[in-house]
Amino acid sequence: MRKLRHARARWPDAEVPPDAPTWLHYELDDEADAVVRTVEVFASGAVHRNSLEIEQRGGRPCPSLIDCSLAEGLARVDLETMTLEAFAELWARGADTPFWNLD
Repeated sequence: MRKLRHARARWPDAEVPPDAPTWLHYELDDEADAVVRTVEVFASGAVHRNSLEIEQRGGRPCPSLIDCSLAEGLARVDLETMTLEAFAELWARGADTPFWNLD
């Protein structure tokens, strides 16, 4: 079984646009160089979640929830480590929100 790590980051700008999440949470698979699941928490209290499984429901492959390597995609992101339990709690509150495969 692969070891996954969990991290979170605030929206990168001081002012968060109304339609953007305040917090972004990631489940990362370093071995596969992939973001496996994400949870976005909005100031309104809304929680959106996405995963490789959600993206692949239509039969189209999705190797990662970002379109580049972890090193490239998260290089300028100030990630804070979080526990699996904290991530799972947010995941359970979220609504499925695919991004890539919307058909």
